[in-house]
Amino acid sequence: MNDIPPSDYRDGRDFHASGARICPEERAPGDRYFKNSPDMARVVYRNAHENTAFPETDPRHGQGLNFCKWITSEQPGTQEHFSFNGNLNGILESFLEPGASVGWHRHDDTEEYYYVLEGSLYAECQDASGAVFRRDLKAGDLHRVSRGMSHYARAGERGARFLAIIVKAE
Repeated sequence: MNDIPPSDYRDGRDFHASGARICPEERAPGDRYFKNSPDMARVVYRNAHENTAFPETDPRHGQGLNFCKWITSEQPGTQEHFSFNGNLNGILESFLEPGASVGWHRHDDTEEYYYVLEGSLYAECQDASGAVFRRDLKAGDLHRVSRGMSHYARAGERGARFLAIIVKAE
């Protein structure tokens, strides 16, 4: 399922520490309406959203590789001013290798949507009252995390390709 060669991806720690851009700085006037795939940063994260409160063997710790293509970002440090209304925080196309996970983390100022494109994804979230919700997702399914919720996700045996859409919570 993953036809993305890892050599096209920069290490996530190096990428963010270097102040690298999500897209080229120089953009033509019409480029505020279009963006070509080669202009989107490709970043690989090891143990995405690593949470050391959990042992390394627990998927809530964050495990394996997550290959992300940053379609657009308005997050601090990587904002490209592509969003018009200011509520979009980022769109990523992610591929979690088989069994890899995005570690348990909380959304204080954003909401997030995972839309599964291929493979399968187990998602678990906890709302502000402490209630826990779990679901096995397949292609075409959606997982939503509201402001104040925590969650993690683990790819199935073939991995999972999904869109992560992040919006600023009102």
